[in-house]
Amino acid sequence: MAKKLNLIDDPDINNLVKNIVGEAGVPIVSHLFKIKKADEFEIAKKLKEDVNFIRSVMYKMYTNNLVNYTRRRDAEKGWYIYTWEFAPKKLFNSLISSRQKELETLFKKVEEEKSMEQIFHCPTCSINLDFNKSLELNFNCFACGGMLQPLNNDLVIQGLNQNIKSLSNNICILKEKLNTV
Repeated sequence: MAKKLNLIDDPDINNLVKNIVGEAGVPIVSHLFKIKKADEFEIAKKLKEDVNFIRSVMYKMYTNNLVNYTRRRDAEKGWYIYTWEFAPKKLFNSLISSRQKELETLFKKVEEEKSMEQIFHCPTCSINLDFNKSLELNFNCFACGGMLQPLNNDLVIQGLNQNIKSLSNNICILKEKLNTV
C-alpha cells in the first residue's frame, strides 16, 4: 500500500500555492490542507484573519481550479456562506498540465536549435550573426573588427535535453503523487 502523501510539505504544491496566492495566503491554504473542509468564517476565526482576505485567497484558488466550494444562505443575515474544500487531485492535475506545457516548449526549442543554420559569434562584442552575413563581412565583426568564431549549439541542445529529462522525471513523480491522494 502506498504511503499517504503529506501535501503541506510537498514542495511542488507549496510553489504552486505561493505563485497563486502569495506568501500571505499560504497559511490559509495550509490550514485548509489540514482540515480538508471549512467555511470562511471558521478559517478567519482560527487564523485571526479578516474574512474578506480569506475569501480573496480562496477565490484565487478557485479561479485556478484548485479548490471546490458549496454555498448556503445564512437564514438570519441573508448572505451566502461559502464552505471551501481542498481538491488535491485538481492541484496535481494543474501541476502536471503546467509541466507538460513546459516540456512541449523545450521540445520545440530543441527542434529550433537543430534546424538553425550555422551562427558566428564575436566574443568581444557578444554579437551573433548568421552564416551569410558573416561571409559578407569576411568573418570579421562589424563593430570591433575582431574575428568571428563559429558558435556550436551542441551544448545548448545538450542542456535542453537534460532539462527535458529532468522535467519528464518530475512529471512521472507528480503522476505517482496524484495516484496516492
